[in-house]
Amino acid sequence: MITAGPSLLLAALAVQSPAADSLRALATRVSETALVTEARTRPLVAREAITGALDRNELTTAQSLAAAYALAWSDSFLVRQVAHFVAWPPDMRAVKVWVDSVRRVGITTYGANGPGAAIVVWRRALARATSIGDSAGIGSLAGNIGAGFLADGQPDSAEAYLTRARTIARAVGDYRVEANTIVALAGLSEDRGDLAAARDGYTSALAIQQRIGDTRGMAAAYNNLGLLAEGVGDQSEARRQFEAALMLNRTDGRDEIAATNLVNLAGLASLSGDFGRAERLYRDALATWRSREAWADAASALHGLGQLELRRGDYPAAQATLTDALAIYDRTGPTPEAISVRRDLAGALAARGDLQGALDLLRRTQRLADSTRAPGAVRAKVALSRADYALQLNALGDAEQLYGRAEFLSRQSGDLEGVAEAEQGRGLLFLARENYSRAAVLLQTALRTQSTAGHVRGAALTRVSLGAVLREQGDIGGARRELVRATIDLDRVGDPVGAAEALAERGALAAGSGATAVAESLYRAGLDRLGDRIAPEVAWRLHEGLALALRSHGALDDAAREFRAALAETDRPAGSLALAERRSAYLADKWEVYANVALTERARGYPGAAFEASERLRAREMLELLARGRIADPIDTTAELIEREQDLRRHIAELMQRVEAPESTAAGVRGPAAPNGAALGALARAQDAYAELLLEMREHAPRHVDLVARQTAGWRDVAQHLGVADAFIEYLVSDSGALAFTVTRDTLAIVDLGIDRRSLARLVALARGALEPHPGGEDLWRGPMRRLHDYLIAPLEETGLLAGKTRLVLVPHAELHYLPFAALVDS
Repeated sequence: MITAGPSLLLAALAVQSPAADSLRALATRVSETALVTEARTRPLVAREAITGALDRNELTTAQSLAAAYALAWSDSFLVRQVAHFVAWPPDMRAVKVWVDSVRRVGITTYGANGPGAAIVVWRRALARATSIGDSAGIGSLAGNIGAGFLADGQPDSAEAYLTRARTIARAVGDYRVEANTIVALAGLSEDRGDLAAARDGYTSALAIQQRIGDTRGMAAAYNNLGLLAEGVGDQSEARRQFEAALMLNRTDGRDEIAATNLVNLAGLASLSGDFGRAERLYRDALATWRSREAWADAASALHGLGQLELRRGDYPAAQATLTDALAIYDRTGPTPEAISVRRDLAGALAARGDLQGALDLLRRTQRLADSTRAPGAVRAKVALSRADYALQLNALGDAEQLYGRAEFLSRQSGDLEGVAEAEQGRGLLFLARENYSRAAVLLQTALRTQSTAGHVRGAALTRVSLGAVLREQGDIGGARRELVRATIDLDRVGDPVGAAEALAERGALAAGSGATAVAESLYRAGLDRLGDRIAPEVAWRLHEGLALALRSHGALDDAAREFRAALAETDRPAGSLALAERRSAYLADKWEVYANVALTERARGYPGAAFEASERLRAREMLELLARGRIADPIDTTAELIEREQDLRRHIAELMQRVEAPESTAAGVRGPAAPNGAALGALARAQDAYAELLLEMREHAPRHVDLVARQTAGWRDVAQHLGVADAFIEYLVSDSGALAFTVTRDTLAIVDLGIDRRSLARLVALARGALEPHPGGEDLWRGPMRRLHDYLIAPLEETGLLAGKTRLVLVPHAELHYLPFAALVDS
């Protein structure tokens, strides 16, 4: 005789509800009519009571209850099952009891440790059910295992088990298992993007569940129909379905299952901006699941709460909550949920300025998603996040490839929201490349999709990007309409960081139209929206815009303070990046802030502060130059490390050129060429290796690490290295103007060269063209070089700063690289 182990059996018996125990006792004392009424009123309790009676070998009671259920619901399945049990010998009955007990233990295990652990338990029970030919038990367990595989992100295995379960359930007339497997297969269709098949499946299952009074199954069907409605943007229908599910579960005392309905209602409240209600619902569900030690479910409530805190802009709280959710999912699974939490956690890290942490986490997440063959929609979201950060780092080739991957996977999965997000990202990519017409088309397409689906926040953020594009196209009215609507919508859904970003764009629009007072008020309003939230990517733009507005009407001290606040915000994410090339790339569109600090400090009469700001800009150029050359190897034990660093840095520079090469070619009728996928992969591996090498070098070659890091010097540091007859001249070029810093042993002077970046760029291009060899050997370069001399050298000579100097140390700005400065001086 085979019996269950004590721990398994006790856990299984604990599943029996007091109501089932009461009905089992009542069955021996009431009339058949009264028992039929009870079965009609409480069908699920009647089924539990039958199982309990068989567990205890109370065969007469089981027969009475099964007969009452058959009369109440016109379903004789349980009568046949009890008859089979009675006909079996004692050893087979014991196996049947053990199988049913272990199946229930698997359900408990699922809640505590996730689907992977539950599948192990259910497979043990399936093997024993197969050994005694228990068709009903086999079908029920196959359905459980299939549902577990579905939750664990293994659709092929899920489909195989669920199809087997449905076939067996139909053959033996087990309507409840048949309905459950139809629901699970409908979920599989939904994951694959076939929403019509999913809806048909949920609806047909609901009809079966209503026929047999399966209120638990009915509640699940309502919940799933609600999720479908939410997915297509019908929030009112989704709310109606979730509330119907919640009422059924609460009426029958299924608080643990009702918590799932609370989480879904919380998600709807969050989408509509009712954050207070959303938080209450999440915390109610969390309390229920924690009290029952249903940790996998508790993780889902923590995930939703973390997403809510992200939208509120409370990034430290979001990081803490999502970290708790991830710790549970890493223990219990399912893997797709763990991947989604990692993606949101990376968002919290990046929003707080820890770009390096976000990049590292997403890289590991990508490897996890690929190795576990996560669903396409999940992998699409990871690719989308990586694309967003690549764009933030100005790695446009990487971003293009990743947005393309995200869009492909989203379309393949039928995830229209993901498609819209990828289109929005690609629109921003074309905005960065100044292809405004293409950017507008993509953003308008994304906006239509998001608006149709009722995704108010996503549509509002797309409007912010579209407003920026329309501003660049000169459509001031259209830009203003989109940005005002975006601000209103983002305030309505409770996204202060998004609203601040919209106000930053409105400020830029007003400043570009000459309305500096309006711009100043908009930038201040944006900073008020942020409050004390850490959101550097938005904050630096607000501070820079406010500084420019203040400087325009002579408030230089206030402008300098705001410029430095902008620098502090950009330094937060840049400082988190371990790789120098990544820091340089991230700051590539932010260096105008440094130039403006220098110009403002000069206007305030602080030349030393202006020089230091220029030197911070110079550090980036130093990194770019180092990427092209080598440093002489010292003869010591660090030589091998330094040689590896220089080789790897040069290799990274070459790969970056290969990745970005398509952008430099003329775009044909088919648009820009796709980036080199092999080069992108090689670049990612090389950057990872370089980051690890720098950690090693900090221990063994700290002086070399200092050289390739972004360090700055004051003018007195420079002056102490100059001779009496030396002059050090450093150029700073920006959209606002150009300065020459002249340093001698005891003096720093700043000369305004009276030319801006664009004008100087045209002169430089002319001079470089004239330096090319020409037939006849004409000295065509002398004229353009003379004009450059008039701008770059003559103003210094006119001040008398160079009198008596026999050696000039000239440090060009990036615009002036590769010019023969000796010719400038000689001319």
